[in-house]
Amino acid sequence: MRTHRWLHCGLVLALVLLHHSGSAFASEKGLGPSKHAPSEAPIVLERAAEAVRMRLLALDQDLSRAARGLSGMDLKSEAARAVIRQLHAGRADIVVDASTIGPEGVMLLVEPPAYRSSEGTDISRQEQIQALLRTRKPVMSRVFRTVEGVAAVDMEYPIAGADGTYHGSVSVIFQPWVLIGSCVEPLLKGMPAEIWAMQSDGTIIYDADQHEIGRLLFSDPEYRPFPELLQLGRRIAAEPEGMGTYSYFKAGTSQIMRKDAWWVTVTLHGMAWRLISVHPSKSAPEAPSAAAVPFTSDALGALAREPELVQALARGDRETAMKCLRQAALTHTGIYSLSYVDGNAVNRFGYPPENSLFDVDLRTEADPASVAIVTAVKNRRELQYSAPLVEGGEARYFLAPVLDHSAYLGSLLWIQKK
Repeated sequence: MRTHRWLHCGLVLALVLLHHSGSAFASEKGLGPSKHAPSEAPIVLERAAEAVRMRLLALDQDLSRAARGLSGMDLKSEAARAVIRQLHAGRADIVVDASTIGPEGVMLLVEPPAYRSSEGTDISRQEQIQALLRTRKPVMSRVFRTVEGVAAVDMEYPIAGADGTYHGSVSVIFQPWVLIGSCVEPLLKGMPAEIWAMQSDGTIIYDADQHEIGRLLFSDPEYRPFPELLQLGRRIAAEPEGMGTYSYFKAGTSQIMRKDAWWVTVTLHGMAWRLISVHPSKSAPEAPSAAAVPFTSDALGALAREPELVQALARGDRETAMKCLRQAALTHTGIYSLSYVDGNAVNRFGYPPENSLFDVDLRTEADPASVAIVTAVKNRRELQYSAPLVEGGEARYFLAPVLDHSAYLGSLLWIQKK
């Protein structure tokens, strides 16, 4: 939890995937997870929610398909082993192992071979197995220490015979921090944002800082000095969606910073996750000087012709170029972000850092602002454009080409939040 996509996320990712009325991903309000979010939440929430939803849905469908394939089979046979071997191989990037479970709750077959020593183990007293035996419906557990010796989540599907009788179940063990990370980390590349996730009991099930994973927010001594975090954590545990602010360490440092957070709830087969995305608080950037004047498109054009900045960009001197951008931001008002987009439409850096992208290729982005900027850069033209910020709110985008004599270096991008 120690601390966009385009642009500058004040994100929250909190998703809700519900097994409801035959659809594993209908929300508590009868809507998909992309609709189950605070109105202030950024656009990127919908993208991330969809990525996680599809990842879980694919795993859920694989398990359902395996359960159908195992129907009528001896769950200890080589044919059954082939089914679970294929189930594991298809999702080996996130699945620890796959197994068949007998009707009394005994592990019959386990793949891959590294975990076969668990075959024959009675797991009937595990919470999710008891729920499965009681309801004969798919289940997903909380994170727990499995008999294989790993902290993970167990998803189980019942296996029915041709006559409808219960024959056992098929299971996959997976680690939520691996699944969530595979979805959100590509979205956050080059962006000054954090995402963490917890179960409704406060157990941290994903964080970019692995030191945080597995800790219990409400009882771990490390969190006691941060009452705002604990208070917000109780809201997150109790409320399916919302937003708030708290103070905690900046990712990988001992520096304490203010953070804005949003969350939504995602459940699958009755198990709820809270996925939270945070961004440096809006009060964090340096304030302009008392003598600051409003920034304008003319001022942007003049900055794009400033010799010190042009020369720094021409020689690839990011440090000097950042100093120029910072100076402009601190002597003017109305600058949400001031950044450099190179001639290949890669947003290289900007000021303030907490509102800017770093080394993000805008050609890979599909939002309207990115498309408009890429077109303007390609044609080496100025731009004035209005569009939503992905992290929430409306903004105006201004682009001014930067030339080193006749050589086109790229453009300066000014974002003015409405």
